[in-house]
Amino acid sequence: MRILWFNDRHHRILRLVALPGLEEGREPYLRRKLRQRRQVPQRDVTSRRALQWLIALAAIICLPAVATVILISRTSEPDLFDLVPKVPQLDGYSILAWPDLERAHHALNAGALSSGARIRALGYMMDGDRSAGDHDVSGFILLPDAGNAFHPAHRFGDQMISVRLEAGKTVRFHERGLVWAWGTLRALPGDASGQKPLYILDDARTQPADKAEIPQFFKWT
Repeated sequence: MRILWFNDRHHRILRLVALPGLEEGREPYLRRKLRQRRQVPQRDVTSRRALQWLIALAAIICLPAVATVILISRTSEPDLFDLVPKVPQLDGYSILAWPDLERAHHALNAGALSSGARIRALGYMMDGDRSAGDHDVSGFILLPDAGNAFHPAHRFGDQMISVRLEAGKTVRFHERGLVWAWGTLRALPGDASGQKPLYILDDARTQPADKAEIPQFFKWT
């Protein structure tokens, strides 16, 4: 059977017309054609689903890694350990090269820094002594490395300076802030690879520093 529509001005007439060669009870031709158009091969459906799973899996794996890299790059600061001063002194203070504090370097270098030297050091403010208030401190630890959001700064005894400000002086504390600190250096005995600072900067003064000052006063080795 085939379904045919006939229109006139007043009525629509639906008629079933028997076409020669079509057996009674056979699926209508028009319906069969529509079904064939709508059917999608099973292999295409399977391939499409597999591709969607692969995309989702790649996103699950890659997105955290990309986010981690972005966060590390945004929270990282320049490592000051390998810097060499362009000028030996500033305002009567010797500009510190952090490798000069290494105890092994001391053993090999007769001209290394010693207790009583007046130095000016560029570093990152860490571990403030908050006894002076919530935001002001009378002392802090100075490091050449600030670390990042995932990896804390490396701490070695001979690469940490305990900065002690002049009596009655305080400074606003900013964790991982870049600062200048200058005063009289004093060396302490102890483990060079330990967690306790082996240097003290007595009667120190500080001021905030800018990253632009790094290439102004230092060069990389």
